[in-house]
Amino acid sequence: MILSLFRSFPFLLTLVSVFSFTAIPTIAVAAGGKLTIRVDDETTGEPASARLEIFRGDESGRRMSIRRTVPAGIGVVIDRTLDVSFPDGPYTFRLTRGPEYRVIRGNFALDPESLDEHGVRLPRMIDMLDKGWTSGDCCVLASPNSLPLRMAAEDLHVAAVLGHEDAKPIAGRDRDDPPANDPSWIREDAIHDRGLLFYGLPVELEESAELEKTAEPQEPTERDEATEREKSVGRPDSKLPVAARLVTIPKNDPTNTDIENKDANNGGGPDVRVAIENPFAWPLPVWLASQRVDGFFILGDWLRLDRKIINPADGREPDGPRTEHPTELGRWAERIYSNLLEAGFRIPPLAGSGSDAPTTPVGYNRLYVAAPLEAYRQLDSDANAAVRVLSETEWWHRAFRGNSVATNGPMLLPTLSGQIPGHVFTANGGQTLTLQPEIQLSVRDPVDYLEVIHNGEVFYSARLDEFAKAGGVIPALEVEESGWVMIRVVTLYEDHYRAAISAPWYIEFDGQPRVTKRSVEFFRDWLSQYEARLKKLPPQELAPHIPYIRAARAFWTAREQAVRE
Repeated sequence: MILSLFRSFPFLLTLVSVFSFTAIPTIAVAAGGKLTIRVDDETTGEPASARLEIFRGDESGRRMSIRRTVPAGIGVVIDRTLDVSFPDGPYTFRLTRGPEYRVIRGNFALDPESLDEHGVRLPRMIDMLDKGWTSGDCCVLASPNSLPLRMAAEDLHVAAVLGHEDAKPIAGRDRDDPPANDPSWIREDAIHDRGLLFYGLPVELEESAELEKTAEPQEPTERDEATEREKSVGRPDSKLPVAARLVTIPKNDPTNTDIENKDANNGGGPDVRVAIENPFAWPLPVWLASQRVDGFFILGDWLRLDRKIINPADGREPDGPRTEHPTELGRWAERIYSNLLEAGFRIPPLAGSGSDAPTTPVGYNRLYVAAPLEAYRQLDSDANAAVRVLSETEWWHRAFRGNSVATNGPMLLPTLSGQIPGHVFTANGGQTLTLQPEIQLSVRDPVDYLEVIHNGEVFYSARLDEFAKAGGVIPALEVEESGWVMIRVVTLYEDHYRAAISAPWYIEFDGQPRVTKRSVEFFRDWLSQYEARLKKLPPQELAPHIPYIRAARAFWTAREQAVRE
């Protein structure tokens, strides 16, 4: 018997593997060079929006432009139905609707003799929303192309937009006929500044000179010098280090769980969140030292469908001998995140299209956020209970608590001893915790391996066929010290790193987090390299950085000394 995740305790694994994801519909011959394509959801039978690509000949041919459509980055949105008209000849199409549906490929030929209509039914692999996991893109570029429609076409429910741009009308759809996509939560208060993302930054923090003057490094001897230079802090065009803006942000209290009070996390201050959008950025150790960071993009604009990214656009390249493989940069971002955890930070992973990927379809890199565990438990006692993240505020709150999975492919629903990611297991010294990983997995790309990572080391690794032969059972972890656990699924996709990565579960013995000397030194070395680069600047450009570098150096030195003690 197969039990669905969260329906009973202890949890059992449900494994859904979909390797054959290509469906070839019957060739359609359209007359007059015109074809009408109609899309339905195979499960519900209802008309659906999706992303469509049409190629002349096969998929190696030219991608065709389609008029009177909404561009979707790669291809266009097909809003329930679409009329296409091209020169006579053979064509191939590819139809997608986010990672929860199979990819449909087909072909047709245009001929001047008759008209035709071709229906395509999209088969869903898994309904993550129905299982309590709501998808979001944590960084979307503003665009005149309808974001609600593009989100519906990708089965995406939450988006954070870098500002606002008025949308063009949607051809064939009235303004009072919005795309069917429930929920559809869009915020437009995200600000990108040189590798950092600020969510909910109030105008007074962005522009007020009085608050800008408080942006002082945490080193008293530098205060007078820093205050004189910080009169322009807070605006993206400021020539001061972005750290000057960062330290104006009220420090969040990660232990506060009151989602009803949006200001509770900041002790009554504004609900501002800060995320590292560029994980390779040279100032990364300075940002971490500020202790104002709330999130870390583990999947972002270095993972793109339009081209392969080998080196960071702005930041530190991977250490050691380079492979120049397209998956290398994605693995480097994950390695940085692992060192961040090993250095004692509890910062959750985020995912999004990114600030430098204008052609990436919205939601290609996405974050799935889980509903509260109590909602799953209530299913056993109340048949009418809903397993949903119930509000936009709750979604973001739970995202920054790390109740999430980041993915650009596999659909991973993980638990550890019945707890969703972000949970903190506690124990006293001398005790042993037995932790049982469980997963539900749906994939449409061939999987390279499934791994359980414990304190930066691979605890369990298996090919999917090996995992299936073992009955979908992962060995239990026996834990006697503080640390963390993550689960990841990596595919064989070659053009870039395509994976699903859970947020960490944390393990805390005697109230002490895990901090390792090796990872502290990793960031101290990064800081030294950053300093060496800054020293090449002219004195007047170097001076504003000095207080923040000194403060960061003091922070990492103190953390290293604490490890030794």
